[in-house]
Amino acid sequence: MDHPRATGAATLRVSVTDRCNLRCAYCMAEVGVPLVPRGEIPRLAELAEAVRWLAERFAVDRVKVTGGEPLVRGGLPAFVSAVAAIPGVREVSMTTNGTRLAASARELAAAGLARVNVSLDTLDPERFRELTRGGRVEEALEGVEAALDAGLTPLKLNSVLRRSSFRDDVPALLSLAAEKGVEVRFIELMQTGTEAGWAIAERVTGAAVREWLVAGGARIAPLPDRPSAPARRAAVEWNGWSVETGWIDPVSHAFCGDCDRLRLDARGRLRRCLMDEHAFPLVDLLRRGESDVAAAASLYVCGKAPPDDMTTGSSMASIGG
Repeated sequence: MDHPRATGAATLRVSVTDRCNLRCAYCMAEVGVPLVPRGEIPRLAELAEAVRWLAERFAVDRVKVTGGEPLVRGGLPAFVSAVAAIPGVREVSMTTNGTRLAASARELAAAGLARVNVSLDTLDPERFRELTRGGRVEEALEGVEAALDAGLTPLKLNSVLRRSSFRDDVPALLSLAAEKGVEVRFIELMQTGTEAGWAIAERVTGAAVREWLVAGGARIAPLPDRPSAPARRAAVEWNGWSVETGWIDPVSHAFCGDCDRLRLDARGRLRRCLMDEHAFPLVDLLRRGESDVAAAASLYVCGKAPPDDMTTGSSMASIGG
């Protein structure tokens, strides 16, 4: 098996750090976060070389930079430039909370970053502060503006649905997406890390939210899905606007059968799935010059399979969201 899916190329998500300037409830515990010791985090040059190695052997053609929050790590433009120059890689994108994007959007675009996904769960300042444990929604919105100005498009807003607040947050985010001309993706809350009880209490299905929208007068029309993408796309007619939306329902509507993703976590370990507890120490093996890395990696990737359920004891930040 030369790549994760026999029918096409692969997407690679690369976590450049498990650190973050926020503490979102669904991603990290408020205190006592077990961070990777700094000496065990690969150098960016090592990560870039691992991406090159994977692109050669597993047909990786799209790379998404993640964290933690990737923009808390220095030297990111040079890393983006190195990855964008790898033969076969046709797109480098990033998922970010947006709070540090205003200062770096243009430099990242010049380095070869194509687009960004900005995590934005609510526009309410108090709810944002509560959910992120201290963040300022104004900084995230400034990041969105800077990304649009720098041409980091198509920009997507990623919003995790919560039972207690979706009736306020979803309409506000639809209106923002319509105003900015961007796509908003609504994501079912998954059970990860230490916040299992909170996640179970706050979970609401994407179907329930869509039914609520239709009951309130919205019209939802399916759009053609993108190959191997996790989101089911739809146009939502909202307050006179047509808003492109993506619905990622990993708990209630698994999309594992079409998954083409591989991951490098913050320790430089290859992972087949966000929920896969078994990791392959790729960067460490490459660092040591092991001779049979390719065969072992191929065997590992051939074991890619849907998880038993969408839960994991690891935090999202440690794997790469």
